[in-house]
Amino acid sequence: MHHDEDLLDQLTADHQAVRIHFSELSGLPGGDPQRKELADLVTDQLVRHTRAEEEHLYPLARDRLADGPALVERELADHRAVEALLTDLRPTRVGSPHFDRLVARLTEEVTRHASEEEAQLFPAVRAVTTEAELRVLAARARETKELSSGRPRHQRPTERAADRLPPPERPLMERLREFLTPGGPH
Repeated sequence: MHHDEDLLDQLTADHQAVRIHFSELSGLPGGDPQRKELADLVTDQLVRHTRAEEEHLYPLARDRLADGPALVERELADHRAVEALLTDLRPTRVGSPHFDRLVARLTEEVTRHASEEEAQLFPAVRAVTTEAELRVLAARARETKELSSGRPRHQRPTERAADRLPPPERPLMERLREFLTPGGPH
């Protein structure tokens, strides 16, 4: 682990890892079973990454940037679109034209989103945040990614189930920790 790494460096490294996997995916023939394995790996990485952004980067951007609330809402809309693609991709048979179209759309959406974040959001957040804060947030983001299930949600990232508990696809201890955390979904 990189204890001197800050949140924005960590998220940029996540983006780069996913771009590499997209490149690997595009280099494999259509029916190759490794395409499904790579798609599942990308799904896991993207879901964990988006949860870390939503829990640690976006609240910071919302609170500290002049256009933060509007900017974060656009980022969350991108996340919802990507999670919808991931949800569609998971059960799709590798080698089918639908699988290939979903992978192409996912690659396009994620690459665009990551590039925009790196060019606009990350520098804006860096300008209003100390390195110490970003290092603390990096550690918290690593923990969020480790505790996350890696499976796409089936609801908006900012919504909770009617009973106010976190979605059941996450491990019990993660759901309990979030529920019992002060300021959590009570």
